[in-house]
Amino acid sequence: MTGKGDTQSADIISRDIPAAVADAILEHECWLAAWQRAALCALPPADIDTDEDAHLTCHFGRWFRYHSATGMLEGKLFADLGQMHREVHDAARYLMGRLAAGESLPPDEYDAMMDVADKFRKIAVRVQELHGKPEEGAVVADEELAELQSRLTMMSELEREWERTARTGSPMSLIMVRPDGLDAVSQTYGQIGTDRVIASLAARLFSHLRPYDSVFRYGRAGFLICAPGTDRARAETLAKRLDELLGESPVSLSDDGEATVAARFGISLSDSKSPVQEVLDRASRAANMAGSAKGERIVVWSAALEN
Repeated sequence: MTGKGDTQSADIISRDIPAAVADAILEHECWLAAWQRAALCALPPADIDTDEDAHLTCHFGRWFRYHSATGMLEGKLFADLGQMHREVHDAARYLMGRLAAGESLPPDEYDAMMDVADKFRKIAVRVQELHGKPEEGAVVADEELAELQSRLTMMSELEREWERTARTGSPMSLIMVRPDGLDAVSQTYGQIGTDRVIASLAARLFSHLRPYDSVFRYGRAGFLICAPGTDRARAETLAKRLDELLGESPVSLSDDGEATVAARFGISLSDSKSPVQEVLDRASRAANMAGSAKGERIVVWSAALEN
């Protein structure tokens, strides 16, 4: 939820009230879902859940602070909106601190936090009723927020598959796929060329996987494959098949330009002693270790590699 870079911060601050409030409602829902997941699954808290000024670090918080100073957000409605925003972040930080100390969450205190969260949304909707909703296309695309939504969906599905694998004792593999050469494509063909490479990669992955395999977008250019019932040998065979598939035909990047897609593959195997996040991180690190030459593009994670 936190912004990165002066350009993105300026973009956030420049939004008008309808666009900023529409974004705030979505951002608020994503943050709350992530907080609840961390609390229920005993995951390490995010910075935004422990920072004393967390309400000033999210997109809406930075926008609200800036425009409160300019006088654009006068009146009780905006004052209440800002107050509820701060209170829900303060409550989230307090409750996360109790969890980190090994304490349980008192139901009344959790209910109080959720009540404040609900009030924030209701006030935001009231602001929309008075100031209107943004016109179609007026809300600036936020890649970071979209990535958060995608990651929440991915982790939820991976957790469910992880639980099923643990119950049945069957193997499962995660395969990280990272395309090569995107910088060169971008320099020559721009963002359109990059988008075409990623779209082609996605189409080829989806068309050659089993119906019960899952593919998730990972970051801006990568993909994660979840392959249930797949041990190391089968995962390596799958990665080799996909590697060959990518090189079979080039991707059209313009009327007179094309490029062959290549990717690096990182494989990690299900481990009953490790949480799904750790196995996911292993797949990512294995992909980072892979080379660019044929025969080097597939790496299976092992503890020996880390050492």
